[in-house]
Amino acid sequence: MKLSFDDIGNGNPIILIHAFPLSGKMWKTQAKLLADHGFRVILPDLPGFGENLSSIFYSIEEMAAQIAEMFEILNIKKAICGGLSMGGYVLFNLLRLIPEKLSGLVFCDTTFLADTDEKRNSRFELISKINHRGSSVLVENMLPNLISDNTKQNNPALINELKNVFSKVNPLSAMHALRSMADRKDSSDIIGQVSVPTLLMFGEFDKVTNLENARMLHQIIPGSELVILENAGHLSNLEQPPKFNDALLNFCSRVDFNA
Repeated sequence: MKLSFDDIGNGNPIILIHAFPLSGKMWKTQAKLLADHGFRVILPDLPGFGENLSSIFYSIEEMAAQIAEMFEILNIKKAICGGLSMGGYVLFNLLRLIPEKLSGLVFCDTTFLADTDEKRNSRFELISKINHRGSSVLVENMLPNLISDNTKQNNPALINELKNVFSKVNPLSAMHALRSMADRKDSSDIIGQVSVPTLLMFGEFDKVTNLENARMLHQIIPGSELVILENAGHLSNLEQPPKFNDALLNFCSRVDFNA
């Protein structure tokens, strides 16, 4: 299956892979900024999200294969690729498939480690709740842990937007994605092989993939840059867009796409 995607601007390509249970539209602020600065920004919707109405189960590895196929369809020779949370899981696997096509990497609020038994069990518990009560359970069972206290207190518009998106996610798509994340493999073996510029951006108060993960990645990936976004939780690009955007644009502007 071919992915649906938005293709914005002209210039060197940047592909941004979204988090669960959002879509490529989560990157709209970043896409506009990058396009305004001469980049081409491609925002895929992973299976079952956004405009991608698939009801088929895909593993994280299969999602990465679809992104790799998108490179071929769009005739992209090299690109910067970024991913947040689930998007990061996909990106780790994309690194296995087409490392020669990646000019730079941006890992945001994600981890290269497989789920612990506790985390895996919590995903299957959430699957069971969705199966019985629908996607509204994502709002009450998941959203509070994804955003910082600062966001809860000072950004009601974002919270309302996220509640609306979460509650409208196709329940089957949500269950499939949770299962794919629970079943994903550890990517420890691939991290030390990264040889391209790499930016790591993590929210200061990320409760899901915390700063311990950030610092491990920073230590393992040679020459990587770590940016900790103050007053952000797990959805750092949405919670602190000015700081996130400054770091992202600065990084992308320094990457050599011809290296």
